[in-house]
Amino acid sequence: MLLLEKVLARGKDLAVLDLGFGAGLLARRIRPACRYLAGVELDPEAAKEGAPFFDEPVTGDLLEGISGPWRELFDVIVAGDVLEHLPRPEVLLGSLRHLLKPEGVLLLSLPNVANVTVRLGLIFGRFHYAPRGILDRTHLRFFTRATGRALLEESGYRVLSIDATAIPLELAFPALSRPPLAGIVRAAALAATRLSPTLFGYQFVYEARPS
Repeated sequence: MLLLEKVLARGKDLAVLDLGFGAGLLARRIRPACRYLAGVELDPEAAKEGAPFFDEPVTGDLLEGISGPWRELFDVIVAGDVLEHLPRPEVLLGSLRHLLKPEGVLLLSLPNVANVTVRLGLIFGRFHYAPRGILDRTHLRFFTRATGRALLEESGYRVLSIDATAIPLELAFPALSRPPLAGIVRAAALAATRLSPTLFGYQFVYEARPS
């Protein structure tokens, strides 16, 4: 998980704010590296499961929840698959700038609407929402690598890096997750993503800092 790797790369003794923490899947993994772990989650059932991993878990709307008050500013703010669910993500991004330490970073992931699967669907006149994935029916905004960068820059951030994740073919086709195909399929998906991230990338993970 790329977001996990990027959080852990920041070192130890971190103050982290996890937005949309769900059942705490990320929090469980980064907890040992955090002296202070806070989070906001809208879904009460998910928040109940994830809350034990946090020092300060907040259940409720993101824009209201981030107002705190928090114990301190953050080294890292994580927004994994969050902004696409908001009608005005720039409002949230503007508020987050003031919660970061001077050398703190914002880590966020956005689904790639220019992925090959969506492009092929459009060629054949299909743009069908689904229970999950790039065209999740709860998504209100759609992003490419360029428009994700533009959103950050227009919201007052300097983009430090952009990385693409590979299409999780094993989720759509469970048979591909079993040996001997699993390793071959994963390697092929990663190679294709490195070759053309804007075409084969499933998500883009941005690392940014207030400018």
